[in-house]
Parts: sequence; structure tokens; C-alpha cells
Amino acid sequence: MGKINLKDLAKLIFFCVSILHVAVILGYLLASLIVYFKMDIFDFDWREVFSDTFRKGIAGGLILGFGIWIKGILQEQKNQ
Repeated sequence: MGKINLKDLAKLIFFCVSILHVAVILGYLLASLIVYFKMDIFDFDWREVFSDTFRKGIAGGLILGFGIWIKGILQEQKNQ
């Protein structure tokens, strides 16, 4: 295993933001489908969903990516 660096941090943050972005979109879509089957109203506004998912995806992805990166650095120091 190589040394953990800032390039790894950038990759982690990108992947975490992307995964959370997709997960939040799927959550909104699932909630809209549940409402549709219960009330026969499909209320899914892409503009609102994307603006909300960018905020949530970036906030969660930054925290998650940075946390995983710190954990990797601590694990590397522990192994040395």
C-alpha cells in the first residue's frame, strides 16, 4: 500500500460527493413514487431536486471523504 496523499483526498471527496448525490436523487425519486402510489400525484421537480442534492451531496461528501482520508492516515501511522 502506498503513502496516502492529497491526490487520494481529492479522489475520495469526488467519489463520496458523487455517491451521495446519486443516493439523494434516488431517495427523492422513491419518495415521489410512494406518494404517487398512495395519492396518485407525482410531484418530482428536477430543478428543486438537483439544487437540494448538490448542497446535501457536497456537505456529506466533504465530511465523509475527509474522514476516510484521516482514518487512512491514522491506519498508515499505526502500521509503521
